Amino acid sequence: MVEPNIRAVPRRDDIQGLRAIGALLVAIYHIWIGRVSGGVDVFFIVSGYLLIGSLARQAEAGHHVDLVLFATKLARRLLPSSFLVVAVIAMSAPFWLPRMRWEAGIHQIAASSAYVENWFLATAAIDYLARDEVGSPVQHYWAMSAQVQCLLILAAGIAIFALIRRRPSRTDLLVFLTSVFALSLAYSIYSTSRNQAFAYYDTFARIWEFALGAIARLLLPGIILSPTLRTVGGWVGLAAILSCGILLEVSTVFPGYAALWPTLAAAAILVCGDGPPLRFGVARLLAARPLTWLGDISYCLYLWHWPILVFYLTYTYQTSAGPIEGSVVLLVSIVLSYLTTRIVEARFPRRKKDDRPLQTAFGAIIALAVIAAGLFVWRVEAAQSMAEERLRVVDPEHYPGAAIKGLAAGSSEIPVHPGPMTARWDDADVYRDGCHQSLLGTALLSCSYGPRDASHTLALVGGSHSVHWLPALQGVLQRYPEWKIVTYTKSSCVLSSEVSSDVPAYRDACTKWNELLMERLLTTKPDLIFTTSTRVVGGVEEVPAGYQRQWEKLAAAGIPIVAMRDTPWFGFDVPECVEINGRFSPKCTVERNSVLAPISPTRAVSFKKNLHFLDFSDHFCTAEICPAVIGNVQVYYDKHHVTATYMRTLSEELARQLAPLLCHAEPLARK
Repeated sequence: MVEPNIRAVPRRDDIQGLRAIGALLVAIYHIWIGRVSGGVDVFFIVSGYLLIGSLARQAEAGHHVDLVLFATKLARRLLPSSFLVVAVIAMSAPFWLPRMRWEAGIHQIAASSAYVENWFLATAAIDYLARDEVGSPVQHYWAMSAQVQCLLILAAGIAIFALIRRRPSRTDLLVFLTSVFALSLAYSIYSTSRNQAFAYYDTFARIWEFALGAIARLLLPGIILSPTLRTVGGWVGLAAILSCGILLEVSTVFPGYAALWPTLAAAAILVCGDGPPLRFGVARLLAARPLTWLGDISYCLYLWHWPILVFYLTYTYQTSAGPIEGSVVLLVSIVLSYLTTRIVEARFPRRKKDDRPLQTAFGAIIALAVIAAGLFVWRVEAAQSMAEERLRVVDPEHYPGAAIKGLAAGSSEIPVHPGPMTARWDDADVYRDGCHQSLLGTALLSCSYGPRDASHTLALVGGSHSVHWLPALQGVLQRYPEWKIVTYTKSSCVLSSEVSSDVPAYRDACTKWNELLMERLLTTKPDLIFTTSTRVVGGVEEVPAGYQRQWEKLAAAGIPIVAMRDTPWFGFDVPECVEINGRFSPKCTVERNSVLAPISPTRAVSFKKNLHFLDFSDHFCTAEICPAVIGNVQVYYDKHHVTATYMRTLSEELARQLAPLLCHAEPLARK
């Protein structure tokens, strides 16, 4: 992603080369390495250096900071190519994008067109059920969205500051920009430490990068470096940029203090490259014709490389591109970038003074209307497909699910249910009823299912893998009208005294929620608790010690516990695999011994008082494999959550195994 050329400084070919390096890093890491390089952060620094630095120099010179003109020039540089790529994706995606991704794709294209894709992804990053979704063809628009927002915020800040100070000095502007830099960086460090997934896309955690670029621009006249320092500083900066993605897991530690690595490196190159050319300076390399040529098309290269890669990986059902295939993806992206730059951007010349904001706004509206029309047609087709799936009659004869003998995959003549358009929504009622706590929430949300005057209560507690047993339990309790279900569930948070999470905010929220949950359970004393008993930790299935400590406290209070062995976790989106490859494809199965221990680890638990273990693994796996479709029913609606439809087919067997507890239970407390 590359910034528009709105600047008041002479063209520096080394900056074009720096753009090329950033674009190549982004593309190469996406295509072959499957990681984030830090190249986007380099672009942010260059944007701040050229654009915000230019505005600051205008304010220093006493010129009026025209926000309308700034926004118009920004739009004329960014929107034509950006909207073209979005329009191509919107028109073509229904023909190649799996229907599993249609809903998210439509929403993300709309968000990208409005330049709020970063906030869409920030929200999805804390939505536990959305974190495992495959990247959309416009996911890379998050950086462009964050860039535009940061540029407009800083431009507005400088304009307001210039009005207050009338003709601010360079020192005044440096104090202002340094204050913005410090505040944003402090917030970025704090936010990253608490919730890195959200902070990564957070505009306010990124503003400091643009401010740093502008600070470098303002400091240039006062920086006098010897040729030796300029030479060493430039090459050290380039080495730091190239090594960043190799030595750091950028996607999991940015944008906090770790992002100072590539941003300071880019700032060093910009500062050291200013001045007379050096014989051995890094600017000579960056100003080489091949790099400057790539720099000229680097904005479009950023736009095109990601959707081309997503198309290839989707079409071939691969998770990464090989050397030859990746080279083809990169070559196609470069060709499209060149054509877009020459044909599209050439029709929107950049003038030093552009006084046609209304014409620019009208053009943007027309482009958005074209994109909206494509999305509307796509949405209608999606709605029709979804309606057909929802109207499908799911009878036990054609859709036996777990009741089929031997876990056979079923008949290829009968459509799999739920289908690709509805599988994501085939989950438990608690999500729609607002009873499931989020990753960051701590309050005990609860819903009750069954007769209000029921004399017995079954408490369903734990994380989302407890939740997906609710449809089966609802089927069980239809046979026992004296029972009701009360839910206490939270995303990625199990009933345990030890909470493990890479995100401190999630860990703290889960710990607090567990404290409140135990207090509630020990106070209300439900007649039976249903939860999960195992978890795969480091590739090994075990019964965590934290689980057992909570069970002991509850059992000591006389509360019986049913602990169900956890269901398999796949390493890929299961229903999407079925849609692309078919229900019988071995690509859509996993070996049983890779997801489940040969012998259930619950057998090693010595504590047994008021504790009853259930193991339904044979209803999800044969002796060798765990299939994706059983009895014509889709078993999973993502990588590891079980569909409500399949769970309902387990109700009869679950009722049989729970019968001794449900038939002979005595209420411990009246609700």
